[in-house]
Amino acid sequence: MEHKIPANSPFDNKHYHHMGVIVKDMDRTINYLTSLGIGPFSMPGGQKWVEVSFKGELCGKPAAWKVKISNARLGNGELELLQPSGGPSLLQEFLDDHGEGLHHIGYLTDNLDRDIKTLAKQGVKVLTSAVADKGGFAYFDTGTAGGGVVTELRQLK
Repeated sequence: MEHKIPANSPFDNKHYHHMGVIVKDMDRTINYLTSLGIGPFSMPGGQKWVEVSFKGELCGKPAAWKVKISNARLGNGELELLQPSGGPSLLQEFLDDHGEGLHHIGYLTDNLDRDIKTLAKQGVKVLTSAVADKGGFAYFDTGTAGGGVVTELRQLK
């Protein structure tokens, strides 16, 4: 049976942006992947990674956390490495419960609020969200029925 993707899905292939992978040690992971020819990893300002502070929600409650982030281009998308570095977060929960590994598939949107409401009507809950200087994001609870992989929508300013 062929499954059709809804025409208004925020998870359409044309909006694909990245795969998010949780790591324990950013420097070790970057060095190893680079030694295999994966990369280069870089962030604005020429740094290999940056640490970003977020204030948002975690399971519907206010939360603040920090994460080290690095990106490498892979074809038409990016590999996003994420190392939780402070405060309660969905990323830290994943690392504690599952160890390192693929956490989410990220997509871009031009209207995060609209897409959150659309997905809520389909019964898809927001796990965590935040607004940042360069936009906002939400991680959605698609992991239970979606093979363990969470989805992210990110709106850039």
